[in-house]
Amino acid sequence: MVCDSLFCFAKQYINKPYCYGTKTPKCFDCSGLVRHVFNHFGVDLPHCSECQGKLGKFVSPENAMRGDLIFFNGRQKNSETIGHVGIVSHTEGDKIFFIHASVQAGVIISNSEEAYYRDRFMFVKRIPIQNN
Repeated sequence: MVCDSLFCFAKQYINKPYCYGTKTPKCFDCSGLVRHVFNHFGVDLPHCSECQGKLGKFVSPENAMRGDLIFFNGRQKNSETIGHVGIVSHTEGDKIFFIHASVQAGVIISNSEEAYYRDRFMFVKRIPIQNN
């Protein structure tokens, strides 16, 4: 399944450092990681979490699937502006696990019930990927 392959491809970047605005697989910001992973599967996404949030189809959190994108507002938790994006790994109950590039820790897997992300969750989107 493409979404399994997509997530497996993304996992190889765990522990890569965070760096803002880069387009290299040596380090990533959040939208750069998403862009790099999706580009590997033939989907050209913009290098901007807010721009990525304008694409795809809304999915209810309880229907989130591996390969979906999960969006959060940024450091200002009451903002309505997208500031962070990750790729869904899996769900466990109400928790959505996702891989992302964190400013503090680089590329890691987190979940939507961690306090920082719970307070900033916005929505989930599904970007179509062609089966190769």
